[in-house]
Amino acid sequence: MLLILWGEALLVLAAIPVYNRSGVALSGVPILFGMVLSWVFAGSRRAERIDFAHLTERAMLYVVFTFGEMIIAIAFYFEGVFSWNSVYFSTMSFLIVVGLFLSYEIFYNHIIDREQQSAGMGYMLLHIFLILAMNSITASLDFMRDEAVALWPKTLFLIGAVLLYYGCLFGLSGFAKPMLTLRRGQLWSVIGVTAAFAVLMVLLRENMRMNILISVVYVFAVFGLILRHSRMLADQ
Repeated sequence: MLLILWGEALLVLAAIPVYNRSGVALSGVPILFGMVLSWVFAGSRRAERIDFAHLTERAMLYVVFTFGEMIIAIAFYFEGVFSWNSVYFSTMSFLIVVGLFLSYEIFYNHIIDREQQSAGMGYMLLHIFLILAMNSITASLDFMRDEAVALWPKTLFLIGAVLLYYGCLFGLSGFAKPMLTLRRGQLWSVIGVTAAFAVLMVLLRENMRMNILISVVYVFAVFGLILRHSRMLADQ
């Protein structure tokens, strides 16, 4: 791991003069380098060296910090003159953050098997993209109320960010307790709700108030499915 980190550092240093001279940003290269080599060199034989419960707790703290940043970003809706439009969008955005947080909370506290033996590399990689999705959702919520941003880009950006978040979240089911593994029928329910969400977002892209309301309904619909799944199987 130390060699991988040194390799990342060298790539970062090499990217600086390239950007200064050409304007080409290569910051993604060291990130991908680190992720790929970490995955290659993380074997199951090292699983006993990892305190997986501690790893899940550290990853959870990053997620909680990011949720805090999302709430702080929502506060910027109240800049300038007071308007009911700002109140509406801030309330809807806050509800979206709450729904996303509750879904993650169910996975972390009730579904993930934190006592398992695992190298943890897949768990960490999923959290990297999970946090990326959360930051993208924050940006897309800000774009939603900005009339200067074109409809198609901000609509597709929000849809993509939300899908990435839930894709990573359900990807964590690979670390679930045996009795809480998601079943095919439950996954199809989530896919159906997600398809309806994407279609409605595209059809109503010209009405940002409806779009953000649809996002709230979708986020809490998925939370309801996750909560039902965890309670139903926990009672068995």
